[in-house]
Amino acid sequence: MQKNIQFTPVGFLVWIICAIYFLYELFLRTVIGTFQHPIMYDLHLSTVKFSLLSSTTYLLIYAAMQIPVGIIVDNFGLKKSVLFGVSVCALSSFGFSLANDYTSAIFFRMLTGFGSSFGFICLLVAVYDWMPHRYIGLFLGLSQFIGVMGPMIAAGPLTEITEVGGISWREVFVWLSIFGGILVLLVLLFVRNNPEKSGAYIILHRAQPMSARVFNNFMRWQPWLIGIFSATVYFAIEYLSENEGKSFLILKGFSTQFSSYMITLSWFAFALSSPLLGFISDHILRRRLVMLWSAIGYLIGLTLIAFAATKITIIAAFMLLGFGASAQSLAFANMAEQFKPQYLPLALALNNALVTVTIAINAPILGLVVEHLGYDASFVAIIGIALVALAIITFGIKETFCKSQADFTYLRQQTKPVAAH
Repeated sequence: MQKNIQFTPVGFLVWIICAIYFLYELFLRTVIGTFQHPIMYDLHLSTVKFSLLSSTTYLLIYAAMQIPVGIIVDNFGLKKSVLFGVSVCALSSFGFSLANDYTSAIFFRMLTGFGSSFGFICLLVAVYDWMPHRYIGLFLGLSQFIGVMGPMIAAGPLTEITEVGGISWREVFVWLSIFGGILVLLVLLFVRNNPEKSGAYIILHRAQPMSARVFNNFMRWQPWLIGIFSATVYFAIEYLSENEGKSFLILKGFSTQFSSYMITLSWFAFALSSPLLGFISDHILRRRLVMLWSAIGYLIGLTLIAFAATKITIIAAFMLLGFGASAQSLAFANMAEQFKPQYLPLALALNNALVTVTIAINAPILGLVVEHLGYDASFVAIIGIALVALAIITFGIKETFCKSQADFTYLRQQTKPVAAH
């Protein structure tokens, strides 16, 4: 059983601010793809060097920090963790706006990845600390809905605004730094740790060092399969946003504006599908089944993007891409159901780490494939990754029926010591 957390205005405000931080983080992650050609021109970069800057350097530090972030949030609390992460993002955005060479750009991009690494884990912890557990799937989906407003704005709308207004990528990053400063103030004023999270109940378990706890909990197949599924079902939407998605569509004969808005459309479909699938999953008490539907739609969408040539088909394809990628939200819920509450930050961190490592490793590899073999070969590889996701959800992941798979017992605290039997 899980502790019944009640919905409160304070908890809602904490969740909203953490969701805005996630939006900010995703905007910072994907906005660089909107300015691919100006940044390549200003910093004298090749396609591979740009992919290293846009994805690999950011995501390697992001992925490496996921388990440490889980430990930091567990030990220092939600407020301090969010405050630190947002501050680093704001400072690094300003630094990136001043970068005049590849080395400094890499440094500030890595620093942005470091600050961003706190975003999603803090948001997930806010959901589990402050939101009713009966609706976890719905609130995880709503969190994704708010977060992906960042990539949506960073694609089509930002392209149009900067072209009409003559705004450079450097000016955009200055404004992002200012937004981060405002978010720091909101965190200081309103974000807090939930004092009732551990005050009403205690969980009996043997005291273990951190290394032993990490080892014992992650030496099972299900968490790793869920994490790999999450990574492979999400990879394409972020890769196409940050790297070659717009360029690929332009090469197929579509306009720059239409191509940019297709990236926005995929994130819009992702944003709508995440809470919808979360609600359906919570209602029918099935995670795996809904994830399977999504994986099939994801594969169909990628196949159509690769081979379709009409606008209507491309629009449908990018909507299917967003629908399919939204299975990642349910994967986080599925991952959480594999662990006891005290290991929740580590469980969510493992899932997010596998997602980011997959993108970080594959982005430069696909950059090389594009340079030497062309876009068609790269899409064969991307479709292959989607097939891995479908195979894992079909044959590897077990249904949880929206219940914790880790048994534990809650005991109410009393003024006198309670003897354990």
